[in-house]
Amino acid sequence: MNMSFILIDDDNISNFINERIIRIEYPEAEVTHYTNPVKGLEFILNHLTKKSFLFLDINMPEMTGWEFIEQINQAELSVKQNLQIYMLSSSVEPSDLEKVKTNENIIGFIEKPLTTTFLASLRN
Repeated sequence: MNMSFILIDDDNISNFINERIIRIEYPEAEVTHYTNPVKGLEFILNHLTKKSFLFLDINMPEMTGWEFIEQINQAELSVKQNLQIYMLSSSVEPSDLEKVKTNENIIGFIEKPLTTTFLASLRN
């Protein structure tokens, strides 16, 4: 199974670590990452053609994860159907957890970094 992952985080080191963890569990996976959320959003809206897991940071300077989600909420249905979105953050703010629960386009919240145990669960 060739899986596709998109990492959007303004921290290059987080993207690097998370990509390495993904490759442990899915060596053949396609992994795309962006440190600029605007460029990541552009890619998703204009070039995403297959089902992908999106791991999105919440706190970024140019566009927060929540602003990014607002843009995705307005996207075409085909875009939303191709994305399985997880908010990935080092901050466990109760208000962020509440927002995750109330947004139908977000599957869940994950505390950084990704783990192979969590990634293995995506096979089901």
